[in-house]
Amino acid sequence: MSSATLRLSRQTVRASWPAYLGAFVALASGVVLIATTVTLIGSVDATLATLGGGATQDQRSQLDDLTSMFGIMSAISLFMAIFVVGSTFGFVIATRRRELGLLRLIGATGRQVRRLVLGESIVVAVAAAVVGCLAATPLTGPVLGLIRLIGLTDLHLVAPPVWPAWAIAAPTGIAVAMLGARRSARRAARISPSAALREATVERTRPSVAQLVVGILCLATVLTTIVLTQRAEPLFALVTSVLLPEVVVIALMSFGTLIVPRLAALLALPFAGRDVTARLARDELRAGVRTTTSVAAPVIAISAIAGSMLLALSFTADWTSAQDRAQLHAPLVVRPGTGHEREAATKIAADPLVGTVDVRRQVTLPFGEDEQERLEVDVVDVGTAMVARGLHATKGDLARLRGPAVAVSETQVIDSGVGVGGRLTAWIDGRRTDLTVVAVVPAAPDLYSDILLPADLLNAAEPGGDLFVVPVPGAETQAAAALSRTLAGSGSRVLTAEEWIGEVTDQVRRSNNFGLTVLLGPAGFYAAIAVVNATLIGATGRRRQQRTLDLLGATRRQVRRSVLWQAVLVTGAGLVLGALTTALLGWHVRRTVTADLAGSGVDVPMTIPWLPLAAIVVACVGLALAAAAAGTADLRKRAAA
Repeated sequence: MSSATLRLSRQTVRASWPAYLGAFVALASGVVLIATTVTLIGSVDATLATLGGGATQDQRSQLDDLTSMFGIMSAISLFMAIFVVGSTFGFVIATRRRELGLLRLIGATGRQVRRLVLGESIVVAVAAAVVGCLAATPLTGPVLGLIRLIGLTDLHLVAPPVWPAWAIAAPTGIAVAMLGARRSARRAARISPSAALREATVERTRPSVAQLVVGILCLATVLTTIVLTQRAEPLFALVTSVLLPEVVVIALMSFGTLIVPRLAALLALPFAGRDVTARLARDELRAGVRTTTSVAAPVIAISAIAGSMLLALSFTADWTSAQDRAQLHAPLVVRPGTGHEREAATKIAADPLVGTVDVRRQVTLPFGEDEQERLEVDVVDVGTAMVARGLHATKGDLARLRGPAVAVSETQVIDSGVGVGGRLTAWIDGRRTDLTVVAVVPAAPDLYSDILLPADLLNAAEPGGDLFVVPVPGAETQAAAALSRTLAGSGSRVLTAEEWIGEVTDQVRRSNNFGLTVLLGPAGFYAAIAVVNATLIGATGRRRQQRTLDLLGATRRQVRRSVLWQAVLVTGAGLVLGALTTALLGWHVRRTVTADLAGSGVDVPMTIPWLPLAAIVVACVGLALAAAAAGTADLRKRAAA
């Protein structure tokens, strides 16, 4: 691109900065989001390098967990940035259709118009990338402090160098802006001078060939995945519920000009006959299909992604709770007080009303040739675990679980690809030990880990978890009372099996909600900015229509009500599409969970997190209304004048 074109582009951006302000804000915010997530990932490596060989097992485990969490966070953040920024830039170029058409009228060629638009996008993108990187740098310290404050880790995370975040965020932001502008620039170059002068308000709703191809491929991917994974592990369905919403959103936006305006008009149907402003809003939304679709884009994205993950995690908690009910045979569970684990186990075993006590012992061991992978394992007494925790083999034989042998869960088999007859390498007391897989057991993370070792291999494993108690026949009530008296003063609690399952499930849900807040927090904040930004840009783009309504005799109050109706209807259409995506993927997870426990005799509960889902709806509608009200401020000024 020539220097003359860039110079002209800078002058054009300076002259028409209001049109590009929203795109600048969206892109700068996206660069901040990407740079921050890159910094978080880099902080883990910097912290591990600082600790060096002195890092404890717990510290390495914390850093591994943070790496996984930040990786997912970065993927979601990157998708939101690409999706919102690309949509916003395309929207901004579309609002300048008349201006670009006038350039064609005075003799500019299509190629010149296209180069001018791309030059303007480069100018805005470079400025936004610089501002975004500079804004993200001082956020490093507070963000790392916040990670520690909210309890994700007790380590002091080390801030990494700033250049990797800049090197990734800035080019990504510029590339996204160019991607969003390129298609619109080609469309602008094809505008005929006469069409620009007429400035028809009814836009073409038919998707382009490229959009049709992308949309069909995305829908085919989603449907194929759902069909092929109908008998998959629930945890695999959970993973797909994290990845598939993004694919569904891309498909919806590929057909957005066909779907969103019609859906908004359908939502207006009950009100259009009684309120003229609702009818005006409906007609404007159906006429300006590109504007309508672009404003709905961030709402669709955040509601689909957040809603799907909320529902999937809730159904997964229902699955683990049903697993516990299906396998737990012990009617009583004792949660020993801190520091009283061995004492509690000894006293319970000595009680004459207790027939069997199964002590949960967990340790973390290095696995693999290089000892880098650290996994949590359960050390089990097979006999008591079968009686109390319902431990049983789906493949192999648990009677062979002794010496250098190991049993693994079905989930571990999927993760590692090692089943019965295979070998795992563990490091026990600093010695390499080759373990033969002798059995595969059902996955039950609340009852035991994915890897089970025999008690005779790790005699030194101390009691540290719950104690599963099977009283002698007919003595359940008496045993509960007797154990409560025996363990009084130690901080230990005696629970029924149902009480224990309820506590564990509640803990899982709290942990899931906390993790989801961390994962979606940056993307949710960015989505909020995008909703406000897109609504304001949409209101700006419709000012000419508002002036026309003024000439036709509409009052200022009617125009303002029409703008608010547009915000509600567009947001409502986006939320409906997000809800349909959530329902589809929630059904996918629910079906997999139910199939996994078919034949167990246990009904899988279905818990829908209505409050968080309602919060998404309220937040999106509230932000859109606030932005729309702000966009009508000039109407109030004109009315006062």
